[in-house]
Amino acid sequence: MIIEILSTGSVSPNGVGKIGSPEKCPEISLVGSSATHPVALVDKNAPEILKWSKEPRLRRASPISYYLIEAANQALAPFPDLNRTRIGVVVAFFLGCVDYSVKFYRQITTDGRRYGSPILFPETVFNTPISHVVATLGIEGPVYSQIGDKSGWVTALRTAECWMKNGSADHVIVLGAEEFDPHVLDALHASRLLKKGLPIAEGAGAVLLSSKGNGSSVKLASAKDGYCFANRSEAIETAVACLSNAPQSAPILSTSNGWNANVENFTATGREWLFDKKLNCEAFTASAAWETIRGIQLIQELQLTSLVIPHWGITQQSGAIHLVR
Repeated sequence: MIIEILSTGSVSPNGVGKIGSPEKCPEISLVGSSATHPVALVDKNAPEILKWSKEPRLRRASPISYYLIEAANQALAPFPDLNRTRIGVVVAFFLGCVDYSVKFYRQITTDGRRYGSPILFPETVFNTPISHVVATLGIEGPVYSQIGDKSGWVTALRTAECWMKNGSADHVIVLGAEEFDPHVLDALHASRLLKKGLPIAEGAGAVLLSSKGNGSSVKLASAKDGYCFANRSEAIETAVACLSNAPQSAPILSTSNGWNANVENFTATGREWLFDKKLNCEAFTASAAWETIRGIQLIQELQLTSLVIPHWGITQQSGAIHLVR
């Protein structure tokens, strides 16, 4: 079965319909520390974002729901006549609904357990944002949320591939999304997972996959995941195994943004690598979606016949996808 990427959608600090972050990002202080780190935030007052606040079920939704629904709507917009009963949606999260989770638990820790708001709690559940998306956009196919590190994006693509191969859906919107809260910055700083000075970002990205395309779009030739590791030495071993399945002649898009730069450097021997300044921040599964979108753009801009995009996980696995024209 040939799987085509018909269209894409994105919400990022660089703007709605764009990817990456602005050249200059505000420095945000760590809690209880004088240290700061650049953070790239989505403009929540952008008209494309604000319009969704008029939807009744989105009035109390977490910001991540707005990012997801706008990205999904962009991906669907060029194809208004698709049968939405045959469209599936799968989303990959790393941190998920951080904003309302922090608010909910702050109520419990400051005011007592019985004062945790029942209004806030539903918005802390990973499945809630995607339920908002499908209900608002009238999508009736299979729906699934997956949780993992950045490489979970590849697992989400494989899930979509399975749905189309077994006939559960004709089209699938695959989404990656994250939102920011200062607690995220503290956790990442303490874990030393990311590169110093690399902006932490938020937003969402979407691709619309189809098993009913006409052959004119970029195609998803393969998605390989499950290369798991328990430590950084194993991460190098599994990265080599992951890319051993990639065609030697295909260039590889550089996507490392932290300690995994060592992993990427080790696997670079004898291969052609592309480096792109638009991938200048880290928003985890949202970044993974943006990397795929940028890969599609590069295939078109550079007239490439194929491109491999690794999605290096920072906590549990690596994966890669192969796009062809």
